[in-house]
Amino acid sequence: MLSSSIRASLYCFIFALTGCAPEPGSEATGGGGTGASTGADGDGTPGAGGSGASGVGGTEDGSGAMGTGAAGMGAGGMGAGGSVLPEPTGDCVSLVTDPNINWRESTLQTDQEIVECLATTLGRPVGYGEKALGGYDPDGKSKLTVITKSGPLSVEEQLLEAISGDDHNWIVFDKVDFADDHEIALYRLHCKDPAVLSHLDATEAECVDHRSWCSNRGYGGEVECLEQFFNRALNEKSLPIRNPVIGSNKTIDGRMSEAYFRFSGFAIGADSSGQPTRTSQSVILTHLRFAGAGHTEDHELDPDMIRSTGASHDIWIHKNEFDLTGDSAFDVKVGAYDITMSFNKVIDVKRAALHGSSDGRVINEQITTTMHHNAFVTRDASYGALGNTGRRVPLIRRGTSHAFDNVFVNYRKDVLSVRVGATVLHEHNVFVVNQAHQEKGSVEASLAELSSNLLRDVDGGNFRAEGTFLWFGDETCSLHAATQTPLTNGSGSVGDLADGYSEASRAAIAAHALAAGQALVDYVSATAGKYGALPFNSPLADSVEDVLAAGRVPCQ
Repeated sequence: MLSSSIRASLYCFIFALTGCAPEPGSEATGGGGTGASTGADGDGTPGAGGSGASGVGGTEDGSGAMGTGAAGMGAGGMGAGGSVLPEPTGDCVSLVTDPNINWRESTLQTDQEIVECLATTLGRPVGYGEKALGGYDPDGKSKLTVITKSGPLSVEEQLLEAISGDDHNWIVFDKVDFADDHEIALYRLHCKDPAVLSHLDATEAECVDHRSWCSNRGYGGEVECLEQFFNRALNEKSLPIRNPVIGSNKTIDGRMSEAYFRFSGFAIGADSSGQPTRTSQSVILTHLRFAGAGHTEDHELDPDMIRSTGASHDIWIHKNEFDLTGDSAFDVKVGAYDITMSFNKVIDVKRAALHGSSDGRVINEQITTTMHHNAFVTRDASYGALGNTGRRVPLIRRGTSHAFDNVFVNYRKDVLSVRVGATVLHEHNVFVVNQAHQEKGSVEASLAELSSNLLRDVDGGNFRAEGTFLWFGDETCSLHAATQTPLTNGSGSVGDLADGYSEASRAAIAAHALAAGQALVDYVSATAGKYGALPFNSPLADSVEDVLAAGRVPCQ
């Protein structure tokens, strides 16, 4: 059975999206207040006319406490304390959790039934991207596409076909075919192109299999091969290789599969010379794994993993893993807006999230993003090479970004940049640095240097940090309580960006809030990324308390 708080949150999402009111006589929860604390020991404030979700307090050891929503009656909002939201059926739960039941082998027979199951069990985004439904059509026109290894088209060609157009399409990977690691490389879509083959001096087979290309040229070892093929041979702007464009109403869902994307990913929408040429809306990318080929500054093919552009909107980037990507994890360009990035794990990525690529593009004023419960990690082994350069979380020009409840591991300076009048609200985030990397003679001097450098590049716009702290810790991100240091940099004026969210989003955020501290580190470490536990968005998720009680998960 689902907890009443999860049922209430999900019902609120459905109400916000469909306008359906609770059944007469059912309980309703007020949702007027966000309840987020304003500091390590702040109190939440209920919304006017309703019973708001309580805020979170913090303790000196940074442990934090969870806020819980209280059911009540008030004019401030509609919700459901425990009434009418239907739960996923047992057959639906089995379909999304049992690797032995393939996507078309359950009692759910129609595309609409299967896609509704996938959408329901994934849950709904909160924040600016809260309207994203992806490939799910509530009016019954959902299509399910299952990517396989059989048939006349390659995996890459099947994906290209599935993401094209604007019809509703929920894309999954065959559970049997992709039970083991399988590399997807979208550059292969161009391996029949004579210009590509000539540039590589390769056969089509060598182009498709970069390891064969390397072996035939005497490049030994995985690292050298990746460098030579992707970062040298393919580092040529004249090549026709570009990120495939995802159309509207699409979900790419990697649940129950071991497929992963090598080198580059997708564009959501398209642009030319700073103007939209294709606008996509309602796109979800979830439970995907992106593996880079190492970072190359200003690679000529611009191999972003996810690029939202062309004024595209209503986008949810959720529970993905990005490891050593050559360019960004998730860039936002040319006025893309209403985007939520949540519960992603970003590992050893130097330039994670550019928001607006040119000072002069006024269209970027409409950029709005929510980044919450993401883990941005520089591994200890990479600290020497990346600790000084991991940044752009985000680098933002003109737009607006709300970052809350994120965890940053082993970041050293200039994590974000706020330029050309942009606005960023930084709430309840944790920065933890392994104390093995202490660079000054004293703890106090090291913390002072870090705290002054991490959020310093903000005077080009509006920035407020609230309830955000720095700690030293160990390699597992066990925080050293005595090192808790507030990060209080500010510039200009920043209001409560959650005012731009629906009542449903605000209530869900408040109901699952954690103060910056050990509990937040442990919850994000346990849930972020493709392989993390299900987070609060999903009706199948354990409660925050139960996730924490299950034991700590290493943060690296």
